[in-house]
Amino acid sequence: MSEKCLYKKAQDDDDLDTLSTVCFQINPGVQLREVPTNGEEYLLKVIKERQSYSTVTKCNKDYSKFAKNQSCFVKELPHAKAPDKLKPTIEWQNIQVADFSDVRMYISRLLAKKSLWPKNLDTVAIESNNINSWKSFFAEREPTLRCVLGLNQTLLDRGLEMLTEILNKVEKGETIDHKTGQWIYAFLACTRQPLVSDTVSILRNLARKCAELRSHIDPEDENANVAAAPLNIFICIVARYFRQYDLAD
Repeated sequence: MSEKCLYKKAQDDDDLDTLSTVCFQINPGVQLREVPTNGEEYLLKVIKERQSYSTVTKCNKDYSKFAKNQSCFVKELPHAKAPDKLKPTIEWQNIQVADFSDVRMYISRLLAKKSLWPKNLDTVAIESNNINSWKSFFAEREPTLRCVLGLNQTLLDRGLEMLTEILNKVEKGETIDHKTGQWIYAFLACTRQPLVSDTVSILRNLARKCAELRSHIDPEDENANVAAAPLNIFICIVARYFRQYDLAD
Protein backbone atom coordinates (compact mmCIF):
# COMPACT_ATOMS: atom_id res chain seq x y z
CA MET A 1 0.00 0.00 0.00
CA SER A 2 1.45 3.35 -1.02
CA GLU A 3 1.87 5.99 1.69
CA LYS A 4 0.52 9.51 1.22
CA CYS A 5 2.45 12.30 2.89
CA LEU A 6 0.79 15.37 4.31
CA TYR A 7 3.21 18.24 4.67
CA LYS A 8 3.53 22.01 4.79
CA LYS A 9 3.97 23.36 1.33
CA ALA A 10 7.16 25.27 0.73
CA GLN A 11 6.61 28.69 -0.79
CA ASP A 12 8.79 31.62 -1.65
CA ASP A 13 8.00 34.93 0.07
CA ASP A 14 7.19 36.43 -3.32
CA ASP A 15 4.43 33.87 -3.82
CA LEU A 16 2.62 34.75 -0.61
CA ASP A 17 -0.27 37.10 -1.28
CA THR A 18 -2.37 36.21 1.78
CA LEU A 19 -1.87 36.14 5.53
CA SER A 20 -2.45 32.37 5.57
CA THR A 21 -0.19 29.65 4.21
CA VAL A 22 -1.00 26.15 2.99
CA CYS A 23 -0.28 23.73 5.85
CA PHE A 24 -1.23 20.51 4.04
CA GLN A 25 -0.81 19.47 0.42
CA ILE A 26 -3.54 17.09 -0.77
CA ASN A 27 -3.02 14.59 -3.56
CA PRO A 28 -4.70 15.98 -6.71
CA GLY A 29 -6.41 12.61 -7.25
CA VAL A 30 -8.46 12.87 -4.05
CA GLN A 31 -12.17 13.29 -4.80
CA LEU A 32 -14.58 15.49 -2.86
CA ARG A 33 -17.13 13.30 -1.07
CA GLU A 34 -20.21 14.24 0.91
CA VAL A 35 -19.12 11.84 3.62
CA PRO A 36 -15.29 11.67 3.81
CA THR A 37 -13.79 8.20 4.18
CA ASN A 38 -10.21 9.16 5.03
CA GLY A 39 -8.12 12.05 6.30
CA GLU A 40 -7.35 13.61 2.93
CA GLU A 41 -10.99 13.59 1.87
CA TYR A 42 -11.92 15.22 5.16
CA LEU A 43 -9.28 17.96 4.70
CA LEU A 44 -10.49 18.57 1.14
CA LYS A 45 -14.07 18.95 2.35
CA VAL A 46 -12.97 21.44 5.05
CA ILE A 47 -10.95 23.46 2.53
CA LYS A 48 -13.85 23.64 0.07
CA GLU A 49 -16.24 24.75 2.80
CA ARG A 50 -13.76 27.41 3.96
CA GLN A 51 -13.52 28.83 0.43
CA SER A 52 -17.20 29.69 0.52
CA TYR A 53 -16.60 32.19 3.34
CA SER A 54 -14.89 35.56 2.99
CA THR A 55 -11.59 36.12 4.78
CA VAL A 56 -12.99 39.10 6.66
CA THR A 57 -16.61 39.02 7.79
CA LYS A 58 -18.46 42.31 8.04
CA CYS A 59 -21.77 43.04 9.67
CA ASN A 60 -24.23 44.02 6.95
CA LYS A 61 -26.99 45.12 9.30
CA ASP A 62 -27.54 48.62 10.66
CA TYR A 63 -27.93 48.44 14.41
CA SER A 64 -27.50 52.17 14.99
CA LYS A 65 -31.23 52.71 15.46
CA PHE A 66 -31.08 50.38 18.47
CA ALA A 67 -28.12 52.17 20.05
CA LYS A 68 -28.57 55.88 19.47
CA ASN A 69 -27.41 56.78 22.98
CA GLN A 70 -24.67 54.20 23.29
CA SER A 71 -20.94 54.45 22.81
CA CYS A 72 -18.37 51.78 22.07
CA PHE A 73 -16.36 53.13 25.00
CA VAL A 74 -17.14 53.21 28.71
CA LYS A 75 -16.94 56.75 30.00
CA GLU A 76 -15.00 56.86 33.25
CA LEU A 77 -16.13 59.37 35.86
CA PRO A 78 -13.45 61.76 37.13
CA HIS A 79 -11.46 60.81 40.23
CA ALA A 80 -10.73 63.78 42.47
CA LYS A 81 -7.14 64.03 43.70
CA ALA A 82 -6.29 64.40 47.37
CA PRO A 83 -5.11 67.77 48.72
CA ASP A 84 -1.42 67.37 49.54
CA LYS A 85 -2.01 67.75 53.30
CA LEU A 86 -4.68 65.02 53.29
CA LYS A 87 -2.92 62.54 51.05
CA PRO A 88 -1.98 59.38 53.01
CA THR A 89 1.56 58.06 52.97
CA ILE A 90 2.43 54.71 51.40
CA GLU A 91 3.40 53.39 54.85
CA TRP A 92 -0.03 54.30 56.24
CA GLN A 93 -1.75 52.68 53.28
CA ASN A 94 0.27 49.48 53.71
CA ILE A 95 -0.87 49.26 57.34
CA GLN A 96 -4.53 49.65 56.30
CA VAL A 97 -4.20 46.96 53.63
CA ALA A 98 -2.51 44.59 56.09
CA ASP A 99 -5.24 45.11 58.71
CA PHE A 100 -7.97 44.65 56.12
CA SER A 101 -6.27 41.50 54.81
CA ASP A 102 -6.34 40.01 58.33
CA VAL A 103 -10.08 40.68 58.58
CA ARG A 104 -10.67 39.19 55.13
CA MET A 105 -8.70 36.08 55.99
CA TYR A 106 -10.74 35.54 59.15
CA ILE A 107 -14.02 35.95 57.28
CA SER A 108 -12.81 33.66 54.48
CA ARG A 109 -12.19 30.92 57.03
CA LEU A 110 -15.69 31.38 58.38
CA LEU A 111 -17.24 31.28 54.92
CA ALA A 112 -15.33 28.09 54.14
CA LYS A 113 -16.51 26.34 57.34
CA LYS A 114 -20.06 27.17 58.37
CA SER A 115 -19.69 25.24 61.60
CA LEU A 116 -17.63 28.19 62.86
CA TRP A 117 -20.41 30.71 62.16
CA PRO A 118 -22.07 32.50 65.05
CA LYS A 119 -25.26 30.81 66.18
CA ASN A 120 -28.62 32.32 65.32
CA LEU A 121 -27.62 34.44 62.33
CA ASP A 122 -29.86 37.45 61.86
CA THR A 123 -32.60 36.99 59.31
CA VAL A 124 -32.35 39.74 56.70
CA ALA A 125 -35.55 40.78 54.95
CA ILE A 126 -34.98 43.79 52.76
CA GLU A 127 -36.29 45.29 49.53
CA SER A 128 -33.02 45.28 47.61
CA ASN A 129 -33.97 48.18 45.31
CA ASN A 130 -35.58 50.36 47.97
CA ILE A 131 -33.13 52.87 49.41
CA ASN A 132 -35.45 53.67 52.33
CA SER A 133 -35.50 49.99 53.23
CA TRP A 134 -31.70 49.98 53.20
CA LYS A 135 -31.53 53.17 55.28
CA SER A 136 -33.74 51.53 57.91
CA PHE A 137 -31.58 48.42 57.77
CA PHE A 138 -28.37 50.40 58.35
CA ALA A 139 -29.94 52.53 61.08
CA GLU A 140 -31.61 49.73 63.06
CA ARG A 141 -28.90 47.07 62.94
CA GLU A 142 -25.23 46.81 63.78
CA PRO A 143 -22.66 45.53 61.24
CA THR A 144 -21.88 42.40 63.22
CA LEU A 145 -20.87 38.99 61.89
CA ARG A 146 -24.32 37.67 62.81
CA CYS A 147 -25.79 40.23 60.41
CA VAL A 148 -23.41 40.27 57.45
CA LEU A 149 -22.19 36.67 57.12
CA GLY A 150 -25.50 35.45 55.72
CA LEU A 151 -25.65 38.06 52.96
CA ASN A 152 -25.01 36.81 49.44
CA GLN A 153 -22.90 38.78 46.95
CA THR A 154 -25.95 40.23 45.21
CA LEU A 155 -27.10 41.84 48.46
CA LEU A 156 -23.56 42.93 49.31
CA ASP A 157 -23.27 44.66 45.94
CA ARG A 158 -26.65 46.31 46.31
CA GLY A 159 -25.81 47.39 49.85
CA LEU A 160 -22.57 49.02 48.70
CA GLU A 161 -24.49 50.81 45.96
CA MET A 162 -26.96 52.13 48.54
CA LEU A 163 -24.16 53.19 50.88
CA THR A 164 -22.62 55.13 47.99
CA GLU A 165 -26.03 56.75 47.41
CA ILE A 166 -26.11 57.73 51.09
CA LEU A 167 -22.69 59.39 50.65
CA ASN A 168 -24.26 61.57 47.98
CA LYS A 169 -26.19 63.27 50.80
CA VAL A 170 -23.03 64.21 52.72
CA GLU A 171 -22.56 67.98 52.68
CA LYS A 172 -19.44 69.43 51.10
CA GLY A 173 -16.72 69.75 53.70
CA GLU A 174 -18.25 67.00 55.86
CA THR A 175 -17.26 63.33 56.08
CA ILE A 176 -18.78 59.88 56.58
CA ASP A 177 -20.52 59.31 59.90
CA HIS A 178 -19.07 56.55 62.06
CA LYS A 179 -21.84 53.96 61.63
CA THR A 180 -22.01 54.37 57.85
CA GLY A 181 -18.26 53.85 57.78
CA GLN A 182 -18.63 50.66 59.81
CA TRP A 183 -21.18 49.31 57.34
CA ILE A 184 -18.98 50.12 54.34
CA TYR A 185 -16.01 48.37 55.96
CA ALA A 186 -18.14 45.32 56.84
CA PHE A 187 -19.53 45.00 53.31
CA LEU A 188 -16.06 45.38 51.79
CA ALA A 189 -14.73 42.72 54.16
CA CYS A 190 -17.40 40.24 53.04
CA THR A 191 -17.18 40.97 49.29
CA ARG A 192 -16.44 37.73 47.47
CA GLN A 193 -13.48 37.19 45.20
CA PRO A 194 -12.76 36.84 42.33
CA LEU A 195 -14.58 40.04 41.56
CA VAL A 196 -17.15 40.17 38.79
CA SER A 197 -17.40 43.24 36.55
CA ASP A 198 -20.50 44.63 38.33
CA THR A 199 -18.76 44.47 41.71
CA VAL A 200 -15.67 46.19 40.31
CA SER A 201 -17.83 49.03 38.98
CA ILE A 202 -19.54 49.42 42.38
CA LEU A 203 -16.21 49.49 44.22
CA ARG A 204 -14.81 52.09 41.83
CA ASN A 205 -17.88 54.29 42.26
CA LEU A 206 -17.45 54.09 46.04
CA ALA A 207 -13.79 55.08 45.83
CA ARG A 208 -14.55 57.99 43.49
CA LYS A 209 -17.30 59.26 45.79
CA CYS A 210 -14.93 59.11 48.77
CA ALA A 211 -12.30 61.01 46.78
CA GLU A 212 -14.88 63.64 45.85
CA LEU A 213 -15.90 64.15 49.49
CA ARG A 214 -12.25 64.37 50.54
CA SER A 215 -11.53 67.02 47.92
CA HIS A 216 -14.05 69.34 49.60
CA ILE A 217 -12.50 69.08 53.06
CA ASP A 218 -10.56 72.20 54.04
CA PRO A 219 -6.99 70.96 54.61
CA GLU A 220 -6.37 73.91 56.94
CA ASP A 221 -9.13 72.85 59.33
CA GLU A 222 -7.79 71.44 62.60
CA ASN A 223 -9.94 68.31 62.20
CA ALA A 224 -9.18 67.82 58.50
CA ASN A 225 -7.00 64.72 58.95
CA VAL A 226 -9.58 63.04 61.19
CA ALA A 227 -12.35 63.80 58.69
CA ALA A 228 -10.28 62.47 55.77
CA ALA A 229 -9.18 59.26 57.52
CA PRO A 230 -12.24 57.05 56.75
CA LEU A 231 -12.33 58.34 53.18
CA ASN A 232 -8.64 57.52 52.78
CA ILE A 233 -9.20 54.03 54.18
CA PHE A 234 -11.91 53.13 51.67
CA ILE A 235 -10.00 54.62 48.72
CA CYS A 236 -6.94 52.67 49.83
CA ILE A 237 -8.83 49.36 50.19
CA VAL A 238 -10.50 49.64 46.78
CA ALA A 239 -7.33 50.78 45.03
CA ARG A 240 -4.67 48.63 46.69
CA TYR A 241 -6.45 45.57 48.06
CA PHE A 242 -8.98 45.15 45.24
CA ARG A 243 -6.32 46.18 42.69
CA GLN A 244 -7.92 49.29 41.18
CA TYR A 245 -4.50 50.90 41.13
CA ASP A 246 -5.41 53.82 38.90
CA LEU A 247 -7.53 55.16 41.79
CA ALA A 248 -4.70 54.95 44.33
CA ASP A 249 -3.19 57.99 46.03
